[in-house]
Amino acid sequence: MIGAITVCALDIETPDAAARKRAAASGKKAQAHIVLIDTDEGREPIAVAPRVARALRDEMPALPSSRESVLDAIAAIEARVCFAVAVDALSRRDHAEGELARKLRHAGYRSEAVDAAIARAREMRFVDDVRFASYYIEERKRAGWGRRRIEAELSRRGIDTSGIPGYPEEFFSEDEDVERAYALIARKPVSDIHGREKLIRHLVSKGFSYGVATHAVRRRMEGSPDL
Repeated sequence: MIGAITVCALDIETPDAAARKRAAASGKKAQAHIVLIDTDEGREPIAVAPRVARALRDEMPALPSSRESVLDAIAAIEARVCFAVAVDALSRRDHAEGELARKLRHAGYRSEAVDAAIARAREMRFVDDVRFASYYIEERKRAGWGRRRIEAELSRRGIDTSGIPGYPEEFFSEDEDVERAYALIARKPVSDIHGREKLIRHLVSKGFSYGVATHAVRRRMEGSPDL
């Protein structure tokens, strides 16, 4: 039985420069491996993030020990390191839960450690999707994004707008959208017969609805001295 295995040694293998380069070429992060060596000289490799392997070197569990005890020790180190990495990322900028989880998994942390880190960060209010979404929406509105583009980006970050209190009424109105859309094209030249279509396409590419884009462009054309 696997549960009766006794681990007598650990071999820690961290990625070298060549391994990191190969992983980067495929869009991944190179992982380290902790090899459990049992009393029969069997070897069981476990892939972990390099920071976990380095931490294990400083906190080597007492050996020989049961496989379960060694795995528990590794999992405890991984959970602590994963949370520290999450806090470090959040100290640089706010993240949505979904994007933070993807970043941690991409760095090589296993799902159990990631889920625990996210839950702890949520409990401590280090992450808050409603707070993140509220700031993000206002920031992107100031940057000239339309509602559709904002919603698409929130979805990509794992945020369901149906869970945001007061959405969309408290964040968007058609009159405000038209004003923001118009501001983007108020100074754009309109010098040929296809000018109207070009302006509409520009606004739609920014995430404004076709109706909002049409309204804003009509206003621009009515006041245009170019045609």
